[in-house]
Amino acid sequence: MNTIIAATDFSTAGNRAVLRAADIAARTDARLHVFYAARMSLTPEQATHFAALVEGYFDTLRAQVQCRYGPALKVTGTDAAKWQEIYEVIDRQKADLLVVGPHVHPSGLDAFHGTFVERLAADCPVPLLISTSDPATPHRLSLASVDLGPESESAISVLRSVAPEAEITLMRIAPQTAENMARCGGAEAEVMSPTLESAAKALARFRDQVGLNVQTRIIAAQGDPRARIREEVASRAVDLVVLTGANPMGGLQTDFVKAPPCNLLVFPTALARQPA
Repeated sequence: MNTIIAATDFSTAGNRAVLRAADIAARTDARLHVFYAARMSLTPEQATHFAALVEGYFDTLRAQVQCRYGPALKVTGTDAAKWQEIYEVIDRQKADLLVVGPHVHPSGLDAFHGTFVERLAADCPVPLLISTSDPATPHRLSLASVDLGPESESAISVLRSVAPEAEITLMRIAPQTAENMARCGGAEAEVMSPTLESAAKALARFRDQVGLNVQTRIIAAQGDPRARIREEVASRAVDLVVLTGANPMGGLQTDFVKAPPCNLLVFPTALARQPA
């Protein structure tokens, strides 16, 4: 990675996302760019004063980051006086990853609360890490929902950069159909349908293609992806869910992003990466 952008409104949650991004940047020798993610209507007199305050916040964050990771980590920022749309900043900074938190600061409601994070998850042109955990705690177990296509293949190397210590579980979720339920004997049956047998074999081939260990756990399942993901998170203490493929948000409604079960790493859709 060359550049990682961390978006914050200077709330506690936002600044924790900055520190998570700094940890990734320090490990990958990347540059960290901090983006001020709240915009307010101010008079010219207020704007000048507010820009100075924001610059002070940036200086404090930069000092905190470099105190923890050393002065070799380059930290830049987009301050309030130069506020731009996040996608413009991503393009201008040639970012490889965007890290955000569950922003709750009142001044950020119009720009980075709720629906804005959902919008990012749906069409961000670079991988998006929604970080909700303590940035000092490394990821230990990741669950990667894949579609076995090229988008999922390229995502695995990014996942390794974001969570190098994490054990990876691969999951492929297919829609539940009446035909498959009849073949399996119902939604709770343990006998695997031909469709799931084929998916399991495809997952094993995918695991080998991307160079994962043969002991990597694979899950071929059907049904509601939200329910299956939450079940895995709860039962195995998963701390990073990875959504990849040509339609990473397929089957996941916006409430999943509003209240994620753990950190989310969402990869861009094929459509989002196509040139305009």
